Parts: sequence; C-alpha cells; structure tokens
Amino acid sequence: MGEFIRSKVDPHESLRNILGDNAPKKWQKLGDLALFPASSALPDDKSTLQEIADVLQVKRLGIQGEIDSGLMRQSTVELKLGKDGWVEHKENGIIYGFDATRVMFSSGNVSERIRIAKIDMSGEIVVDAYSGIGYYTLPMLVHSNAKHVYSCEINPDSIAYLRWNLGKNAVEERCTILEGDNAITMSELKGIADRVHLGLIPSSELSWKNAVKCLKEEGGIIHVHMNHNSKEIQLKKWVSNLERTFAEISKKRCIASNITKVKWYAPHIRHVVVDIWVK
Repeated sequence: MGEFIRSKVDPHESLRNILGDNAPKKWQKLGDLALFPASSALPDDKSTLQEIADVLQVKRLGIQGEIDSGLMRQSTVELKLGKDGWVEHKENGIIYGFDATRVMFSSGNVSERIRIAKIDMSGEIVVDAYSGIGYYTLPMLVHSNAKHVYSCEINPDSIAYLRWNLGKNAVEERCTILEGDNAITMSELKGIADRVHLGLIPSSELSWKNAVKCLKEEGGIIHVHMNHNSKEIQLKKWVSNLERTFAEISKKRCIASNITKVKWYAPHIRHVVVDIWVK
C-alpha cells in the first residue's frame, strides 16, 4: 500500500482565510507563544484566536508593542490568548526562560548570538555590560567556553530570569551577576577582562570609557552594538571615527576587526556590531 502524504498548508494562507487581507504577514515564536508585530489587529473572539493558534501550532498568542527605549528595556507584549507569558525558548542548543510580558527577546538577533557562540573564548574573562536574561552571556558560556563572565544588569526581572537560565544551562558557576547601574558595577572591574560585550541599541556609548577600563593592560576586544544609517559610505566613516574614539579613550592602537550587519531596525537604519581590537 502507498503511504499517506500529509500536505503542508501555508500558515500565511490559512491566516488570510481566517482574518482576511489584513492578516499579519510575520510573527515570531517563543516556545509555545506566537507574537505578532505591534501593528497587527487580532480579534477578541476566543474561538478565532484558538483557530489562529492551531494554525501556528502554538498555545498562546500575543501582540508585541513598540520597543521600550527605557533603561529597563521592559516588554510591551499584550497577551491575546493564554493566561501568562512564561516561555522556555530553545535556540542554538541554549534554553532561555523568561516572561515575555515582562522582558524583551529579539529573535532577529539570532545570527549575532550564533556568531558570538562560534568565537573561541577559552580561558577568557568577559564583561557583559548589558546582560539582560543572558542573551549573549549564555552563548559565551555554553558554546564559546569563556572562563568566566561578569554579567551586568539593572532590571530585577531580567536578573531573576538570568539566574534561572544560568542554572538551567548548567553554567552558573562560571558567571557573576552584578546587579544595578553598570556605570557603577563596571567601574569595579578595572583591568580584569580579555573581552567586553556592549549589547545595547540604539547606542552603547555611555559605557565606552568603562569598557576600556575593564580590559587588561595588554588590551582586548570590545563588541560594540549600535544603530546606524545603512549607507555604506557613512558606515565606513562611522567605523573610522569609532576606531579613533576608542584610541583616544584607551591611548592604544584600536582596529575594527569585524563589522556585522545584524538586522534592519527601522527604514534605512541597521543594527550593526563592530568588534574593536584594543592593542
């Protein structure tokens, strides 16, 4: 007898059948939660919401609000289906547990998290200036084999989830969490680091001086996240200015060893990462 072959149904088409031409064209999955962009219009009818969840093979639905630019980087997710926002999201062999209604998680940064995970950091001491729930702390510990990571974080919710994630991924013994304003906590880490990660957009500039001070006397690498105009000529000029600025701060030779275009943040604005080698 021949085998029955189950046809694959396009979820976009299924959503259009349910919601019409205004159906959302994109979404992100975090565990069993599907999040739609802020501009999405979902109905309040529970049966229709359940039908959407079934199509996407999830149990909960939510709408992502505008990105919070505040110090705490809090989530603005509104749940449309489901009673709580706790998810356990697996990415690149790492489990991230968090409440999606309280803290942010950008699936669009996955390529950069994977890139960081592929860097050999064996024997290195790393300072993660904006750790959050461990977005980059965890890849550096689980895959990059960093000797120890000092994770700076100010949001109490993020700190709680970071502790859970470190334990869940069995790397808690190689991480020290520094709670509070990193303008204070980073100043306590002078001269200890081989590498500093500055994973804040639109700009991490307020931490540049402290990042340099964290490096060992012989220097090291600083990963600088920024939002920047997408035009190549302006990007090259900005990178040259970045090298010059870090040279002025450190009184050392500074070279941009890598430029990564992570994703589009807004029209004509890219999230980029520049690896600055301070020698």
